[in-house]
Amino acid sequence: MRVFRSLGTLLVASTLALGGCAKRLPLGASELERVKTASGVAPLRVYVSKKVLSIYAEANISEDYKVQKTIRSSSDQDGLKEVTLRDTSGLILKIDEVNGATALWVTFDPHYDKPEDAMLFVQGDDGLFRLSVVPERKSYKLRNSYRGCKCKGRILRPGKMRSLAEQNDVLLVKKPNGKLLTIELQVKKIVDDRTRTRTRRAQGID
Repeated sequence: MRVFRSLGTLLVASTLALGGCAKRLPLGASELERVKTASGVAPLRVYVSKKVLSIYAEANISEDYKVQKTIRSSSDQDGLKEVTLRDTSGLILKIDEVNGATALWVTFDPHYDKPEDAMLFVQGDDGLFRLSVVPERKSYKLRNSYRGCKCKGRILRPGKMRSLAEQNDVLLVKKPNGKLLTIELQVKKIVDDRTRTRTRRAQGID
């Protein structure tokens, strides 16, 4: 795995040196279809548009209640925190439909190689794939997922982007001004914008 990663790094570096540059673009239906018809989805690497932080708690927690003037609850528990960065490469494990919309099951960790352990992204009316479901983990229960950082205003909650008629909920943050922030699936594309010019030296008349 380390060898392939090194080769991939060298490939990108050499391409950039030749004049190309890597741009992050949303993964759309046309991009996905092109990859599917060319060589399958296994070679494709996808990325999240924003860091995703997921906090898990132990599924079985023994709590000690003390009744005094107030009721206090205390528990000793081990938690789990999973962080998916913008540069963490993901692999599409499965392509199917959820409520009539194209859906992608994506893993960002080689330890989780089954669709049921992967993040679920669903395609919206605008063609973009957005995070819809964060998976549970064995022996843990998902408490919250955050967009970017762990704070109350960044908690991802299920909701609709535009109308209640949309097939699926996506995880989003609703700002006070009404703007909706989501986690989109992106790809890195090498764009070569060099201008190729042929040079011919004049031989002269004599």
